Amino acid sequence: MTEKQTTHDARARRAALLVAAIVATALFVPNGSAGAQAGAQVLPAKPAPARTGAQIFSSTCAACHQAQGEGTDRYPPLAGSEWVNGAESRMVRIILHGLTGDVEVQGQVYNGAMPAWGGALTDAEIAAVATYIRASFGNQSLPITAATVAQARAAHAGRTTPWTVPELLLIKVDEKAQGTR
Repeated sequence: MTEKQTTHDARARRAALLVAAIVATALFVPNGSAGAQAGAQVLPAKPAPARTGAQIFSSTCAACHQAQGEGTDRYPPLAGSEWVNGAESRMVRIILHGLTGDVEVQGQVYNGAMPAWGGALTDAEIAAVATYIRASFGNQSLPITAATVAQARAAHAGRTTPWTVPELLLIKVDEKAQGTR
C-alpha cells in the first residue's frame, strides 16, 4: 500500500465517521435536523419545579389529617393544634422523625403513629409543608425556614426512632420562635 492510498483511506474513514455523527445527531436530537442541530449545544434538563407546601401536604399528610386539617378519630387535627401553633422545633422534629404513642390535641387523646418524613423530604420541602400547615386551617403561626429544619436534622442526625410526647416536652424551645402572626 502506497503512502497516497493510506492518506486516502484515512480521509475516507474520517469522512465516514463525520457522516455517522451527523446521522446520529439527526436521529437522536429531539425535534431537529442534522443541519440545524449539528453545532448546537445540548442543554441540561430543567430541574423539576419545587413543590409547594400545599402540594406536599396533599400527597403526604392529607390521608391521615384530612384535606382541611380536621383529623380523624385516630389522627389529630392540625387546625387549631397546640403542636402546630406551638414551638416550631417540636413540629419540625415530628415531621422529620415521626411521632408514636399518645398525643393530646385540644383536650382529646390520639394514638395514630406519624411516619418519619425526613428521609423522603428535603429541608426546603419540610419547611414548606410546615409553613403551609401553620398558615392554613385557621392557623396563623409564623413560617418555618429550611435553615431551622437543617438545624433540627443535624442536631438529631443519628435518631432512628419516632419521637414520643415526653421526649419532645424535654426539648428546650426558643420562645421567640413560636407564636402567631
